[in-house]
Amino acid sequence: MKTPVTKVPNSKSFLDLPILSDWSNLNHNAVVFGAPFGKPYNTQDFPNNQSTAPDRLRDASPRILIDQHAMDLDLETESTLASISVADGGNIPLRNNDIDQHYSEIEGAVRYLVDRGVLPVSIGGDDGITNPVLRGLDPLNDVTVIQIDAHMDWKNERFGERDGYSSPMRRASEMAHISGIHQIGIRSYGSATAQDLKDAKDWGAKIYLAKDIHEKGIELFLNELPEAGKFFITLDVDGLDPSIVPATVALSPGGLDWMQVVACFDGISKKGQIIGLNVVELSPKNDINQISMIVVGRLILKCLMLELSK
Repeated sequence: MKTPVTKVPNSKSFLDLPILSDWSNLNHNAVVFGAPFGKPYNTQDFPNNQSTAPDRLRDASPRILIDQHAMDLDLETESTLASISVADGGNIPLRNNDIDQHYSEIEGAVRYLVDRGVLPVSIGGDDGITNPVLRGLDPLNDVTVIQIDAHMDWKNERFGERDGYSSPMRRASEMAHISGIHQIGIRSYGSATAQDLKDAKDWGAKIYLAKDIHEKGIELFLNELPEAGKFFITLDVDGLDPSIVPATVALSPGGLDWMQVVACFDGISKKGQIIGLNVVELSPKNDINQISMIVVGRLILKCLMLELSK
């Protein structure tokens, strides 16, 4: 398999992690990398502000984590970032404005890591990059996708595009290695129609509305997960309430709160193995005092520490 070639970030590395400029020297348990460019519905909207998210998240690192030896008092663990093995893999580049090649390289990067038993953490980019990320999981089987999102993303196509940000769960449903889809935090208005909802339910997707999570607790979702499963988490940041993460585009009130998402990650890790994490829809220009960067950065850190400290 071809070794991924990434672009070293101009900014400091994420959380001051070692930068992996040559993936052939991979000896870490997880790699965080940027996957910046989703396929546009309108070329005039390309690139969008989400493509800057990986580097802006790196820029915020001193506010995300002061010291790699610091304890996380949200979790019942004494593990620290210094006690796990993680690298910053740089960004998948956009070559000659070829978005199909960009998707192919994202897919290849995920597959390269999964083949070696390394946990991939991809940072978008809009939700379109979830499509190649999920395709890259195909060395595995019986994967359960956990989607945290305000929107269902079950469009078969939108404006003639099948690989855009409205279609990741539809595309996931077509992949042989995906055996289950759990969608958490769904609410409000998006592009979904009654037919999309029917298609999702007919396939077997389990949909947990945000209002039900608020009323009944995150256990409503956790109790439905398979025991000893292989779980891939895709986190669209608009799944959280915009009061917590204002740096997104499709603002939807009533989203999940901080402790619900932390409990979600903790519960998933106890149910089985977290095999990867994908973060999308982070729009830095809409942030306020870097609060969104801090929230997202710390959620990435929590996921890594929960899984790699077992």
